[in-house]
Amino acid sequence: MGEWLERNFEKISAVGAIATALAALVALIVVPLQIRSADIIQRDQTAREIYREFLSLTVQKPELASGRYCAMKDENQRIAYEGYVDYLFYTAEQMIESDPEWKGPMASYFNDHLEFIFQRANRERFTQSVAAIAAGLQSQCSKIESCTFE
Repeated sequence: MGEWLERNFEKISAVGAIATALAALVALIVVPLQIRSADIIQRDQTAREIYREFLSLTVQKPELASGRYCAMKDENQRIAYEGYVDYLFYTAEQMIESDPEWKGPMASYFNDHLEFIFQRANRERFTQSVAAIAAGLQSQCSKIESCTFE
């Protein structure tokens, strides 16, 4: 056996080097795929956590979820409402980035807040996905009366 190993040492070494190179090549392909997959899973999980927080906020503060911005006479309530709508935008961005099928459900949330979105919201800050939803709702903008606060 020892004699056979001595005679075939170079061949065995070459096979070992090839196996090592193949293992390195597989690692170069598999590791980035695993990292990307883990990143997607983490992003989806984070988006769902953000959505859960949004739902929790909606349940805790139904007066903000109602979308009656013009009826809010208290300045503090309007400030809280603006923060709520900003969080709605952020939630929509995260959910749509996670899964584009969320455009419809998020658009339905926007429907409740058209008064604010088309009168006060800083639309320059919208991401493409949120801007696309807002553009789709823009046709309803003519039905909205302007707010006046005293």
